[in-house]
Amino acid sequence: MFEIFKSYQFNQEKARAYGFVENWEVWTYSCQILQGDFFMTVSITTDNVNFQVFDQETGDLYPQVHMENMRGSFVGSVREACLEILYQIRKACFDVQDYICLQTKRIMARVQEKYGNQLEYLWEKSPDTAVLRHEGNKKWYAVLMKISWNKLEKGREGIVEAVNLKHDQVVDLLSQKGIYPAFHMNKRYWISVAFDGTLSDSAILELIERSWNLTSKK
Repeated sequence: MFEIFKSYQFNQEKARAYGFVENWEVWTYSCQILQGDFFMTVSITTDNVNFQVFDQETGDLYPQVHMENMRGSFVGSVREACLEILYQIRKACFDVQDYICLQTKRIMARVQEKYGNQLEYLWEKSPDTAVLRHEGNKKWYAVLMKISWNKLEKGREGIVEAVNLKHDQVVDLLSQKGIYPAFHMNKRYWISVAFDGTLSDSAILELIERSWNLTSKK
């Protein structure tokens, strides 16, 4: 469950406003779940997020929620309720971590300045992926991803930020270093570009502009 916090950073001010209480650098929050049958306690430290579930009537710990071999429908409903609370806490009390590549930070600042669009993290279960889309037709013109290098270059280790962009000359572009077949999108119409400095900022911004133009029509 705690993979959902991987790309997020705890914000203490937001947490205090949400209802977390600090005690010896541990931030704690409790709430009822499943119509009050259980209550859940979430504890956050500098490098960890933990939660426990208790039976409201008896006060007994309900450890089954953490046991992977427990797969019944009831324990599943408890897990779902816990996950919903964790997503709410992530949204209210965490910030998306800064970019891992300096080039990403520069490019995204220019994109916001030119097009006025903010990155939108649409998928709770894919916190490392965000889209840029038109205000009018809501079409995506860029998909920013934090992925394993191995997804773009087989055998290459580490993590890289890359962007998927639409283009009308995909075949010609794939011969250029730093441009790859689109990861997880239609490879006929989209490319992946790594933000590792292989391509210049101006070259990437031109590709983004092309993608913006190709996706601007209704």
